Amino acid sequence: MKKYIINAIVLLFTSGLLAQGIYNNGAKIAVGTGSYLTIGGANGNYRNETSGSNGSIDLSGTLTLSGNVTNNVSVSDVLGTVTTGSSVVLNGTTPQTIGGTTSATYLFPNLTINNSSGVVLAKNVQVNGTMTFNSGLITLGSNNFTFGVSGVVSGTPSSASMIVATGTGQVQKQWTGVGAFTFPIGDYNVTAKYSPVSLNFTSGTFAPGAVVGVNVVNAKYNDPSIMGSYLNRYWNLTQTGVTSFACDAVFQYLPADVTGTESLIKGLRVLPTPFTIYNFANTALQQLNVPGLTSLGTFTGGTGDKLLTLSSVMLEGLYNGLGTMRQAMDEFGPHWPAGVADHITVELHSSTSYATVVYSVADVPLSTTGTANIVIPAIYNGSYYITIKHRNSIETTTATAISFAGSTISQSFGATANVYGTNLGLSIDGYYLIYGGDVNQDGFVDTSDFSLVLNDAFNYVAGYLATDVVGQGIIDSGEFSILVNNGQNYVGTSHP
Repeated sequence: MKKYIINAIVLLFTSGLLAQGIYNNGAKIAVGTGSYLTIGGANGNYRNETSGSNGSIDLSGTLTLSGNVTNNVSVSDVLGTVTTGSSVVLNGTTPQTIGGTTSATYLFPNLTINNSSGVVLAKNVQVNGTMTFNSGLITLGSNNFTFGVSGVVSGTPSSASMIVATGTGQVQKQWTGVGAFTFPIGDYNVTAKYSPVSLNFTSGTFAPGAVVGVNVVNAKYNDPSIMGSYLNRYWNLTQTGVTSFACDAVFQYLPADVTGTESLIKGLRVLPTPFTIYNFANTALQQLNVPGLTSLGTFTGGTGDKLLTLSSVMLEGLYNGLGTMRQAMDEFGPHWPAGVADHITVELHSSTSYATVVYSVADVPLSTTGTANIVIPAIYNGSYYITIKHRNSIETTTATAISFAGSTISQSFGATANVYGTNLGLSIDGYYLIYGGDVNQDGFVDTSDFSLVLNDAFNYVAGYLATDVVGQGIIDSGEFSILVNNGQNYVGTSHP
């Protein structure tokens, strides 16, 4: 069959000729089976202006463009009638854009990208056949790139030839039933990085138009409980019209994404909360394997630790008024860095047997505003009593067992209702305080504590010591008022 090669520089259309390629303002262009239409040269652009059957390209052969594709027709695609086997090739040497003012999605039967300078989407694109990656990046921005029901990936996707899916747009795949698909995505943050996602639906119900969308972010997922060892990468997955499914997922990361110790990293679904923790990373292949998903969301890699935040923890001995505390002193000045009042110990106790300490963290910095942050290993996902211990204060416990099912847990000690036995003192300015004066940590404020303080005061002892009840760096009569008041009121520990 006769073939045609048409160069935009010499092509004359009744629809008009621009110095920058073809301006189609009503012409019917037909590319027959086995034929080639090449819009080439430095300005090999195609621009579509008129809607209707006469303002489009009927494609049965191959359309090759070296410039931009622009569709300014409100609701019609650039391509009219297309046949199986027809294709579009983008092979420019400078960046090419697919865009225009149209609201229609660009529908390609088959598409090949062979432009090392890349292609930018300014509109949504859908490929219903084979998407061939030869060279160059497709950048989504806020637009979607959809693989149709029969859409498949060909060529060699890599960091040099992939879809950059880091904006609000997604790479989408239409599904009609079970099967597998690999989303050829990555990012371009200083350098291009290929981090595809493979999904294998082994069961499920797929409504007409069912679609799964994916994008990726080359950064740590912003959650304070992800620390230590983690990936500086996360993937967002959504589904529409897919229900009651089971799906196995594989997420490809890069060695450069790893912070900390790679062998400690596990697959995490961070949204929806609470976190769900999966297998350890395959460090040989740099992959997260996440089997048996029944819902999608946001995925990354990390240790899966939880963050416990305590608030309104006010120590009577250091209380300074207006919901703040002084810094504990030694003989040289503040014993801890600026902003730290003192250190405490935080324990998690069994909800069914309080005597069983499930987990304990010592030397936890307590801020002068009464807050403390503690990293809790992910395996502790039950409900626990939280107990606070301090070197010369009364051990204080939450009123009930607190759930640790989520990735972040917050607990206030600023109200008697939050503390077992309502065991808090009330300051003159209305703040609740953890009782001070239990110098020997026997669970009571009594004469045994008083005698220890009295001896050190008599000997002019100074330093960061338990007998320094008010934290001034020297033991003297200033400690006695708390000891006397709490001793006379029989202050002691209260717990389940």
